[in-house]
Amino acid sequence: MNPRVMKPSDGVAWVTGGNSGIGAALARRLASQGWTVAISARRKDKLDEVVSGYSGKGRIVAVPVDLTDAEAVEAAVAGIEADHGPIALAVLNAGIYLPVTAEAPKFEDYRKTFEVNLSGTAACICALTPRMTTRRSGQIAIVSSATSFGGMPTASAYGASKAALVNMAACLRIELHRYGVLVQAITPGFVETPAQDDNAFPKPFMVSADTAAKRIASGLKSKRFEITFPRRFTWALKAIYALPYGWSLPLVRKQTGWDKPV
Repeated sequence: MNPRVMKPSDGVAWVTGGNSGIGAALARRLASQGWTVAISARRKDKLDEVVSGYSGKGRIVAVPVDLTDAEAVEAAVAGIEADHGPIALAVLNAGIYLPVTAEAPKFEDYRKTFEVNLSGTAACICALTPRMTTRRSGQIAIVSSATSFGGMPTASAYGASKAALVNMAACLRIELHRYGVLVQAITPGFVETPAQDDNAFPKPFMVSADTAAKRIASGLKSKRFEITFPRRFTWALKAIYALPYGWSLPLVRKQTGWDKPV
């Protein structure tokens, strides 16, 4: 069964990590296109700020949930569908970036990163795909990162989790196609969010959260697997990581300033 791009008339949109940054900007953009958008994160007060700050067409509703709690996620998805209609489009955006320094790593940073970025997304998938396959329709976009392309300093936890998400999306894309469910991976470059304050290396071609939301919303109207931007950066990065490791890793080390003596 050939999947199709979902429209507001098909149901509601669900955006996780919708309390700030890309998630909040995307929720506003989707609502402006006529969607009813349910936004989720742990903090209800932050979600309510996004809801109260929006006054365009469509609407945004807050559905607070701890995405690392699979039972709570299942209940949240069931509640959205009971109150607002079937989830036709899900953008699984929730994630955290905790920089890890190789000379003094903290296991807790790895654990928390994997729990939120990977396990939290898996909990959402487990709640969504049985419903979508039964309906034989749906669209799921998983937000990864350009760090999924290859190694980057201080990103051994974050990059690993984001690379796993691309693999997860690819597997789901293969399996869910015959059920009419479209799966996509989103791999942005640097986006201007508070998380970037912890990055000590250069951040070329950084875009605003609103620009990122515009690019994502545009990509969601296509059937292509990967939504990546800004392409002048992400495609160049892909080209670097396509080189043999003996070339690519020293090049990344030099470009990020990690070739300097301690």
